Amino acid sequence: MPELKRPEITFGTDGWRGIIAEDFTGASVRLVAQAVVNFLKRADTPGAPTIYVGYDNRSQSEYFAAEAAKVAAASGLRTILSSAACSSPAVSYNSYAGDARGAIMITASHNPPQFNGLKIKMGYGGSALPSMVTQIEQELSALLDAGVYAVDVPASAMDLVHKTDLRPAYFDGLRKVVDLDAIGASGYKIVVDSMHGSGAGYLPSILQQTNAQITEIRGDRNPVFGGVNPEPIPQNLGALRDAVLAAKADVGVAIDGDADRVGAMDSHGNFVDSHRIFAIALRHLYENKGLRGSVVKTVSTTRLIDKLCAKYGLELRVVPIGFKNICEWMLKEQVLIGGEESGGIGVLGHIPERDGPLMSLILLESMAVRHQRLEEQIDELMAEFGPHEYNRVDLHPNPARMPAIIRTLKEDNPTEIAGQQVASIDRTDGTKFDFADGSWLLLRASGTEPVVRVYSESSSQENVARLIEGGVQIVENA
Repeated sequence: MPELKRPEITFGTDGWRGIIAEDFTGASVRLVAQAVVNFLKRADTPGAPTIYVGYDNRSQSEYFAAEAAKVAAASGLRTILSSAACSSPAVSYNSYAGDARGAIMITASHNPPQFNGLKIKMGYGGSALPSMVTQIEQELSALLDAGVYAVDVPASAMDLVHKTDLRPAYFDGLRKVVDLDAIGASGYKIVVDSMHGSGAGYLPSILQQTNAQITEIRGDRNPVFGGVNPEPIPQNLGALRDAVLAAKADVGVAIDGDADRVGAMDSHGNFVDSHRIFAIALRHLYENKGLRGSVVKTVSTTRLIDKLCAKYGLELRVVPIGFKNICEWMLKEQVLIGGEESGGIGVLGHIPERDGPLMSLILLESMAVRHQRLEEQIDELMAEFGPHEYNRVDLHPNPARMPAIIRTLKEDNPTEIAGQQVASIDRTDGTKFDFADGSWLLLRASGTEPVVRVYSESSSQENVARLIEGGVQIVENA
């Protein structure tokens, strides 16, 4: 037999991802699952000795989930496997409601179809915190250092796995947070784009008893997602825009491949990004629902949130990118809402987790209660706080150039970018340049792939474009 090669497995901002059949294989999934299980079996891990396992609509996800479940069951944990493809928030919620030690979700979220991944959730209903991921990485290293490059379990281990539908408990959890009857009575015509992901059917099912006028598109399983990545951003939502305009709908909402992120379209077919969704939701929670708590945002999120917090007298916390950093604050204190630029947002009264269907319902509830479409709410916010425009560009430099780029971003301190004087530099996560007029530019190199993301916000798209180009030049000249 050929000698087994030590696998290269790297955890990113939310678990581990790889290319199917290249580095993401049944063998590698079993190995990572064993490391997760070893961590969950520690005496100091709270909860019953139970683990939930779920999976999305990607190619072979059910196979990878079964392999992870067999490892967990063979290791002595009570193992509950989703009986069908499900959303990441559903897995998280069931882990919380079932007092489990944690959960494994097989998904690559919004990534291209050649990828799959493994997310780690904990019994509190959210992602494993950075300190926990470090310990899981140590468990993985211990296996590899001991020469355990493969974990084999008998097929009979599947006999120990319990299969169940994770949707009912999760749907009940959503009903506790949102006034579904108000949405149904509003008369608004709604289009839902599930982007062929594992949250397909969720919103129609939740709202079916309310007489809501709701239509779902791209609700079938398609492992290549119809040729677009299942990320709710403008270039991937042409089908939603067309459906909203064709139906003369009042709103369109979209959820990503594992249904933990949200995007939207107004009645004119204009994309409503996560920044504006965050602001609409914050105002609604505070003004209409009367809820209170701190607010947490990532460094790449709009300054509109800062202005709303100042108006309401709410504590604002700014954290590195990755919802696990928001989750950490949600476990420490009463957080009203926490969100990130990528469309992941979570709210008070639910689990400390980003949730696409929940945020879709929050948007619809805000429309119903305020009797305003999204575009009307956005116009009000911009009239009060001034225009806030945003864009992000992802660069893919030659991998050999990444060390020089990372060094430049860490060490260089330009005083002027795109003709604007730099007021301050923040390196909380990446390198963020702040300007006197409130504009900002963020350059952030990925730690796991040759990608540099360039983000900017300003009072006009023209200025955003200039700042983005200035950021691109910094990267290209590194």
